[in-house]
Amino acid sequence: MSTSQYLSREAGFYRLLMISAYVASLGFGFFYYVADVKIIYQSCFGAFFVFLILGLLSLSTLELPALFRLSILTTLIAFFVQIFYTGGTMSPAYPIFLISPLLAFFYKPVKDRYIFMVLAGLCMFSILPLTLLGYTKNILPEEFKIAHSFICVSFIFASVIIYTFLFRNALVKRNQKIGDSMKQLQEATHKLIQSEKMASLGMLSAGVAHEINNPLNFIKGGVEILEQGLEDEKELKFEASPCIHIIKEGLSRASVIVNSLNHFSRNTEAMDEQCDLHDILQNSIIMLQPRLKYKGKLEKHFTDEKLVVPGNEGKLHQAFLNIISNAEQAIEKDGEILIKTRKSGSKITVEIADNGVGISKENLSKISDPFFTTKPVGQGTGLGLSITYKIIEDHNGKVEVTSKPGKGSKFVISFDVK
Repeated sequence: MSTSQYLSREAGFYRLLMISAYVASLGFGFFYYVADVKIIYQSCFGAFFVFLILGLLSLSTLELPALFRLSILTTLIAFFVQIFYTGGTMSPAYPIFLISPLLAFFYKPVKDRYIFMVLAGLCMFSILPLTLLGYTKNILPEEFKIAHSFICVSFIFASVIIYTFLFRNALVKRNQKIGDSMKQLQEATHKLIQSEKMASLGMLSAGVAHEINNPLNFIKGGVEILEQGLEDEKELKFEASPCIHIIKEGLSRASVIVNSLNHFSRNTEAMDEQCDLHDILQNSIIMLQPRLKYKGKLEKHFTDEKLVVPGNEGKLHQAFLNIISNAEQAIEKDGEILIKTRKSGSKITVEIADNGVGISKENLSKISDPFFTTKPVGQGTGLGLSITYKIIEDHNGKVEVTSKPGKGSKFVISFDVK
């Protein structure tokens, strides 16, 4: 733990105060003992033993706020006695009354700050009439007065350093909080932008699918009319049969692509859909097929069991499309992607492995961080896997990744379906 983090805690601050009190009460106590000023060194040593008892109590029973209040009161009493018998307002120790409220400024609850500031102010101003009326005394031997002034100035200087140190760390902590808030705001803004982009893409996909589906239906109807018209022309039907078959095959493929687009563009937040993972994976593969066929081969080893996960089908499409797309981007020519599914009890597992470039060890722990990407500027936002991880978690699942540079990566997505 850093010094800044340590001082930011109440316990750390209290211990710092107690250490300062130990040093100050012992230091002043020995000085007045050597100077043979009995009443003052007795008050200093008495304060030291009070601090010692309070320090021991802080390890067990008494709560920190109560200990802090008793410590401040003990400090004020000890300084009051010292100042009263070393010249009152003319004592070099008189400015020390400012130190207690300065230290109290960093402690919570806030009301204690004002209480101690008022008490220190009362002590400081009560010395003034006592001095003017001649009640205060300077019983310090003449030969010790210079040394006394030096010790008081040193103590004040050290206290100012501690105060500055605490103030600096308080500012650092506040700046860290502001920085963290700004970072969270930036992340939320980027996620919102990405979410809006994905929503727009979904709407665009739905529109494209609808517009393509209409002419496909016209073509399908035209082929059926053509087949009916050729019923009586057997020779012509035989010659046209291969062409009609090709048209039907094209229609079938186009219909599958349109169906995949419709699945991807589902715009709903509902989490109660019965999502067939095999269908989702198959649709994702179809959408990426134009890119996959030029880079290598994709193998599927699907279990015969039906894999159904309750949740949001559109979001799961997005998640698996991201992972398979990353695998496609990782492989080069003649690469391989292997997708396996299995079920064991209530656990469903999907493995997506590739033999691509892999991920370095230092980057492996960062891939789920928002905005982290190894792609060149303009080719990736770094939000794909971050969103994927969140979607899988929302579906009571988890993602585990293993990878070796130059060997490839494996994503294991598991769901606990109860």
